[in-house]
Amino acid sequence: MSKTSSTKQRSKAAQPWVGFAIIVSITFMLALVINLRAYSTMSREAAQHESLNQRIADLTTENLALQDEIHTNRSDAKTIEREAKKIGLSRPGE
Repeated sequence: MSKTSSTKQRSKAAQPWVGFAIIVSITFMLALVINLRAYSTMSREAAQHESLNQRIADLTTENLALQDEIHTNRSDAKTIEREAKKIGLSRPGE
């Protein structure tokens, strides 16, 4: 009786710890999954942010080059004359 009685007492005493261990394990796994998903989302958004910043820099450079070309085309007489001839305009007397 003492052998079966002590086994039953140990199993009854172990049951609360088993339940507690299961709850702690589930909580830990849930926290881990949530953090990994947040990290994944943050990494993806950081890469997208970097990509968009690079695109902005490229477009800014292109915009500055086009503005310079516009300024050159408006102020250079030979460029104006060449472009006018392309569309069929000419100077009076030509």
